Amino acid sequence: MKVGAILMLFLLAVGQPVTAEPERLYVTNLGGNTLSVIDVRALKVTKTIPTAQDPHFAVPTAAGRRLYVTMAGVDQVWVFDTATDRVLVKIPLGLRPTHLAMAPDGKFVYASLETSQEVGVVNTATNRVEAKIPTGPEPHITSVSRDGRVVYVGGAESHQIFVIDAAARRLVDRIRVGFLPHLAVFSPDGRRAWASSTGSNELSVIDTATRAVVGKIDLGLNSHGMAVSPDGRTLYVASEVGNKVLVVDTSSARVVAQIPVGRMPHTMVLSRDGASAYTADMESNAISMISTARRAVVATIPVGQAPSSIAVVER
Repeated sequence: MKVGAILMLFLLAVGQPVTAEPERLYVTNLGGNTLSVIDVRALKVTKTIPTAQDPHFAVPTAAGRRLYVTMAGVDQVWVFDTATDRVLVKIPLGLRPTHLAMAPDGKFVYASLETSQEVGVVNTATNRVEAKIPTGPEPHITSVSRDGRVVYVGGAESHQIFVIDAAARRLVDRIRVGFLPHLAVFSPDGRRAWASSTGSNELSVIDTATRAVVGKIDLGLNSHGMAVSPDGRTLYVASEVGNKVLVVDTSSARVVAQIPVGRMPHTMVLSRDGASAYTADMESNAISMISTARRAVVATIPVGQAPSSIAVVER
């Protein structure tokens, strides 16, 4: 029996929790036209995959068997088999697809098309584009509610969050938020969402039922990428100008810690159990790995040029 299996059996026997440690990270290197594959246990890049121009954003399916990556420079989304890291299909999508969001059930991927001001809907069973939903100026990072019914899209130029009805596949509302919003993330219970602001120091708090801003959190720094803990009590916010991750207590709506990371943390993700956070530090050409319990960077992993997103694969 392998040492890892023995350790897991021991932990189960003594009643200690077993965390779902990420197996691999996939990093889109926007400036280098490559995809870095990181072995999380070894804390190093084990493979560098050449891509098309401007690999911008990556999301895995829930089971981690496939990876969807926007290739903004060639107007495509590529689908990788994570067992072999080979490209299965290249999906023509439209003018400059940048960001992606996976539906919770894994049936659809939503892609923002900044130039044509649309969100594309890709069926993951057929890898075909089923719809293109008009939004407004510069649809940026997309996110999907936990029930899969609503898609939020950051509309940077209009200072709004675009609200899409996933079933009807149409824009149903616009929520005015802070200056230059790029992302809104949902709370686990779906009652709240938080919208980042690259042009101000305020984070907008959205009531998802009324689609209204019900509060603002003064971060003291601008915000871009975000991730929320599995229990919804903590929000992690990447500040590109501050080179920090701000830890926000969602009940008190205040910053309770600041974690220095690399230069220009663009986007960030959490492991499934919330034990680790990862930031794509574009100007440092590296990934910062954060222990959320210690609220500190525990590893810095060099990758390619200008990393823009991170996909966590857990099995």
